[in-house]
Amino acid sequence: MNFEANLLPKFKFITKLYNGGTTLSLAYASSCARQIFKNGKSSRCFSTSEYNLVQQERIVDWNRAVSDAEKIVGYPTSYLTLRSLFSDEMSNLAVHLRKLVGTSHPLLKTAKKLVYNGKNNIQTRGLIILLLSKAAGNIHEKVLEQDIPEGVSHNQRSLAEIIEMIHASQLIHKGVVNLCPPVCSDETTLTDMTFGNKIAILSGDYLLANACTGLAALNNSRVVELVSNAISDLTEAEFIGKHDALDNSLPSSDITIEDWEQKRFLSAGSLLANSCQGAVLLAGHGEDKQKVAFEFGKLLSFAWQVHSELQPFLDPYSHPPGTPFDLTSAPVVLHFTKERQKKCGGESVKAIMDIVNSSAESIENCDFEQIYNLILKGSGVVEAKSLCSDYKDAALKTLKSIQPSEARTALENIVNALAQ
Repeated sequence: MNFEANLLPKFKFITKLYNGGTTLSLAYASSCARQIFKNGKSSRCFSTSEYNLVQQERIVDWNRAVSDAEKIVGYPTSYLTLRSLFSDEMSNLAVHLRKLVGTSHPLLKTAKKLVYNGKNNIQTRGLIILLLSKAAGNIHEKVLEQDIPEGVSHNQRSLAEIIEMIHASQLIHKGVVNLCPPVCSDETTLTDMTFGNKIAILSGDYLLANACTGLAALNNSRVVELVSNAISDLTEAEFIGKHDALDNSLPSSDITIEDWEQKRFLSAGSLLANSCQGAVLLAGHGEDKQKVAFEFGKLLSFAWQVHSELQPFLDPYSHPPGTPFDLTSAPVVLHFTKERQKKCGGESVKAIMDIVNSSAESIENCDFEQIYNLILKGSGVVEAKSLCSDYKDAALKTLKSIQPSEARTALENIVNALAQ
């Protein structure tokens, strides 16, 4: 019995490595398996540092794909948002932001993500737009001859920067804290949170105002309409579904993957899809190519979202069991769906909803470790991985209608980097 107990976590670890799909993962998993059968129950076939090495390689693969893509468009994505952030107005706000150091205001985490956020680099959206612009080509060749030599027009670069600013402003605005008793337990905390909210609102409004000014400068009413629709969708997404007192999303027992797709499209997919369509429109392409660009942006966004939402269940070292995660994420939704289909009537769903409903006004009081374990016992994680793969394959399929090029290959590499 002790022998089986010792081997079980190691076999789970090997399975996780094989599912990773990288050369290092497969080779190291084989090595682990040989060592287990060689040494038996006393074997120590892996360590935290060794597992982190595998995880690091996945991040390197993503960073390599992004780095190679930046070379193709001749424009580092980090410059997109930073150029807007390093203005006199934002510098003044940064001085005030330093006063929040030492507090728990979420604006500090958002500010960090604006500079670097590991594998889920928020600045990659602008890079996607630039790559798609170059891959699709520009019908207005005379404009390009007088413009930037990398095959991307000045207006398309401006659109990429505008989208980065809109996304950054949304993240900053989402950091506004609801000043309710659970958060502001004393006068000092209330003062800190109030000040942080003021900075979040001002800085988010500044970026959004700059984005709107740049959008008007494009002198293209159709692109303005597309981006305006995306901004409207971002706002609408905040009012879909149930929320607790701190505005955290709450699950419902009858939630479906269609509900998930609707909210994720409004909150993330619409901005990328409409901006991809706008970039192709600025190049002078017709409706057919614009539809391809829109569909690619939407599918890539879905794959990106599922991949991000899977991390709490696939990366226990970065997300230890018990760490809060989105209770409306794809693995949770698919777990609910599969459990409802069982003859027993979805006892796991009822157990999770009881935990959520007993957490008073904030889901931060939930027993996330118990929910985590219930999800792992079901098929939600496996189904989510399959869903991510489906979105990835569909996104790659849409790219086939674009002529082969370095830019298209770079887009394919970025999409493939999302593979589980």
